[in-house]
Amino acid sequence: FTYLLLLCNALCNCSRMKYNHGCYSLISHWSLYVKVTREVSLTAEGFMPEDGSGCIVGIEDLPEQECVCVATAAGDILLCNLSTKQVECVGSVDSGLSTMSWSPDQELVLLATGQQTLIMMTRDFEPITEKEIHQDEFGEGKFVTLGWGKKETQFHGSEGKQAAHRKQTEVSPTSAWDDSRPRVTWRGDGQFVAVSAVCPETGARKVRVWSRELVLQSTSEPISGLEQALSWKPSGNLIASTQEKPNRHDVVFLEKNGLLHGEFTLPFQKGQVKVNELLWNADSTILAIWLEDLKVENSNPNTYVQLWTTGNYHWYLKQSLHFGSLEENQLVSLLWDRENPYRLHVLCQGWHYLSYDWHWTTDHGMGENSQHVANVAVIDGGKQWDCFIPVGSEEVV
Repeated sequence: FTYLLLLCNALCNCSRMKYNHGCYSLISHWSLYVKVTREVSLTAEGFMPEDGSGCIVGIEDLPEQECVCVATAAGDILLCNLSTKQVECVGSVDSGLSTMSWSPDQELVLLATGQQTLIMMTRDFEPITEKEIHQDEFGEGKFVTLGWGKKETQFHGSEGKQAAHRKQTEVSPTSAWDDSRPRVTWRGDGQFVAVSAVCPETGARKVRVWSRELVLQSTSEPISGLEQALSWKPSGNLIASTQEKPNRHDVVFLEKNGLLHGEFTLPFQKGQVKVNELLWNADSTILAIWLEDLKVENSNPNTYVQLWTTGNYHWYLKQSLHFGSLEENQLVSLLWDRENPYRLHVLCQGWHYLSYDWHWTTDHGMGENSQHVANVAVIDGGKQWDCFIPVGSEEVV
């Protein structure tokens, strides 16, 4: 698993938007030359405070309209026209906004408000419906119990009667570093959307799956230590998040019905790092994890990006990128390319833009005759071992 690092996107032409002190800049890259072609000041337009206290909670490029849609924490939804440089406020929510997320086909936009509600709108910003984030019901996908009467009278197999009287495990609140903002992720086909939010009663996060019409489908089972990162695998079968357990830090997977379905452990001690984001690439083959150190006093935390793949029910750490602790190298954005599934875009605080191109390759010995040991090298973090495969094959390292 090798890679090619392209600084400043030297081998391809690309554009991006950057927010800096109330201004948006559209920047074109060609070779090593960088030029600001358009700049729109949200502060001058009166949509962001001059003291820098404003916050952008969502941004979406709308190429068909030649606009960029921006949502502010104050509750404004703005359209920035890239040709005319005009900024139009197309809507406002009095209670403020905590996130904005567009469907993959850009036909719908979901807003999470300061009053803990979800608003589904069309691409023309016409409201469709509004629902409370926190629901008492499980959803339309509620499990059907086969049996008679109450749980105490149902058959419990080898678990015996203890299962009938087992109390629900008390969930612990989310981590102290959690920003408590809702997280939203769409399934690849745009038919369902998952929302992770902190429960007011328990202080722990729950994941709810909603239909495209904003009808609740399911609610996750109680998961102690569930964290903020959330990413739906584009192929549609699993939703990735992270969980802090008593003795380790895991990436966990949930099904659409809200049940846990597998996990793998991160190569860090419990309480060593926090996971800012999880991101699947376009073809669902690579999971990128953006992490940073915790408990760093009088200095910036170290930042990491890890790339994981899976095969035969095992997760492999293929790459670990270290960005250090310098302020200018702190990550502010991480994004997979929509067209090239093996291209990763990274934006750092010091205006550094990195584009990584990754390629699969198999490294093996000659194996031309019985005298040659046909070894195959497989990257899996810092692990090194011998793995035996079926009879008639050679030993694998």
